[in-house]
Amino acid sequence: MSLLPNLFFILLFYMFCQYTVALPNDGEQPMKIVADASLFNYKTRIDTYEGNVKVDQGTTHLLADKLVTEKNEHHKIISAIAYGTHHLAELTTLPSVNAKILHAKSNIIKFYPPTSILVLEDNVVVTQGENSFHGSLIIYNMKEEIVSAPASKNGRATIVIDAKTQKS
Repeated sequence: MSLLPNLFFILLFYMFCQYTVALPNDGEQPMKIVADASLFNYKTRIDTYEGNVKVDQGTTHLLADKLVTEKNEHHKIISAIAYGTHHLAELTTLPSVNAKILHAKSNIIKFYPPTSILVLEDNVVVTQGENSFHGSLIIYNMKEEIVSAPASKNGRATIVIDAKTQKS
């Protein structure tokens, strides 16, 4: 029975360990946000994008029904929360040059750049190649390379690990 928790963390580590917001230069690429409607509040530094939201930055792409970003006094994004109300919000990225594309879907995707925390909430589905995770919540601290999938009242997590990823 102790093998299952180890397999779980091996899968999540494999899927996320290189995911420091995709390729190293993605964060240096221009960010393009397209939406049906946008609201910029310069006083609160909170911007809201609604309707068919699409964000592209390098190899990282986000699709959502709504996106809310908060910026600091230097106009740097300190939080970005994507909502999937009609369809799950979807994040895709290329973690490294030789890696398979990582797909993450959930009702809510939260990213906090200053702390490098990524949170996927409600109906979480993460796949990379043949590996997958289905559950209620994933919290990933990219700096510390710690993945947490806390117990949930909404059901158990399901993990599928491709045997080829376990070979040395």
